[in-house]
Amino acid sequence: MADDLDDGVIEVQVIPQDDNWGETATTITETATSYCPSFDGEYDTFDEKPKTRFALGLNFQQIVSLLISGLLGLLAVCSPIAFVLLPVLSWGTASCGSLCDGKFISLGAKVVVLLGGIWALYFRQGKAIMPRIQILKVSIMVLCFIIIICFWLFYAFRIIENREKNLFNILDYAISYTDSMLFIHYLSLVVLWIKHREKTFTIKVVRSTDGVSRYYNMGQLSLQSTAIAVLEKYYRDFHEYNPYQERPPSRTKAKQFTGLKIYDVDGKGNNDASNITSQARAVLAATTRRREGRNERFYEESEFERRVRKRKARLFVATEEAFGHVARITQEKYNDGNAMEPTEAAQAIFPSLARPLQKYLRTTRQQPLFTMECIIKHLAHCISSDLSPRAFLERYVSNQPCIAFMGPDRKQEWTLISVDSPHRSLREGTVFQLKREDIILVVTVRQIPLFDLEEEPFDIENNRFVLRLNSETSV
Repeated sequence: MADDLDDGVIEVQVIPQDDNWGETATTITETATSYCPSFDGEYDTFDEKPKTRFALGLNFQQIVSLLISGLLGLLAVCSPIAFVLLPVLSWGTASCGSLCDGKFISLGAKVVVLLGGIWALYFRQGKAIMPRIQILKVSIMVLCFIIIICFWLFYAFRIIENREKNLFNILDYAISYTDSMLFIHYLSLVVLWIKHREKTFTIKVVRSTDGVSRYYNMGQLSLQSTAIAVLEKYYRDFHEYNPYQERPPSRTKAKQFTGLKIYDVDGKGNNDASNITSQARAVLAATTRRREGRNERFYEESEFERRVRKRKARLFVATEEAFGHVARITQEKYNDGNAMEPTEAAQAIFPSLARPLQKYLRTTRQQPLFTMECIIKHLAHCISSDLSPRAFLERYVSNQPCIAFMGPDRKQEWTLISVDSPHRSLREGTVFQLKREDIILVVTVRQIPLFDLEEEPFDIENNRFVLRLNSETSV
């Protein structure tokens, strides 16, 4: 929107619209995509720093971390098996009968549980790619490596050097090692998962473009883990940002002041009078513009809301009439020549509601969000699921979360901007930003206060009242 102060004329530039898909909706192909693009192509470009990516979208640091974790996990799982097999294959051991059978079963079960726990906690595909390593995770891995080295050292001095032949003692040593690994896994589960369940901080998330804000409670997480949790809630709780919805276009022209006459009451010269006249016109125009700015804004928003309500009412009526022509038929009537598939039925009734829907989307500045193929696909889904007209229009008349407009690419790249290091824990007053294209999420951290709750008994005996009546009261 450009405002020319000299001429007093407000020019409005509206987003380009396609006025043809409403009338030419009778010829439709079946190449509808399975998603709704958020905006036109000009909004799908990214201006980010180049990053070195390898297979699975990982960078060099993450590949090294994955390899170290894999080697450590392999060593942790294979060590108890090696403890038992090395003496048997090298110098032979004496069988201990049924006692060893129970030890073998216990050792095998614990190794399987340990293998599954290591995969679930360390190697399962995560929901995000973080820029820094996790300090707690690395600390637990270092502790696990130290314990493995200690067990191997004692194994070398106690069993290999003495050539231990009692299989029962060897199995007992392997089971003790497996129990230690299971305890380390339990410790990592408590530190990495259960500890963060306790809510310690309240964070405020504000979107810079339109000022939409939300509050969430968080545990004792690092900055990068908090950023991931914020983004998960952002795609669920924040509606999709549409830059065209910031303010309805103004069709009101500024008032002209050419009809006003200004007199020279002091009797000065013509040159001075002309200068005074031009200055007076400028002051008068600026004063009037400031005075009427609030009223114009109010009437513009009121007119915009009235137009939206009118378009919505027409859209609801047209949609109800269109859905009234569609009726589900039973299995016995499938051979009838008038029977149609849901997609064919959607294509048949779409022209009757296309025009009101297009006008409503154009008025609310949502037309770039929805393509014709996307609308028909959604209409076919509503018809096949026996949804009501209001259920069909819910996507267009109410704000949809950001997750509803994601394309087939699941990876969403964001940039974490913070004074503190991303692996540091949250603390009171921490502020960081999450940036993607023109959208910035400003996150402010506040600590939840410590509540001191005291008990005071209810005095039943003294819970009595009297009325004080006088001439001035109404009782």
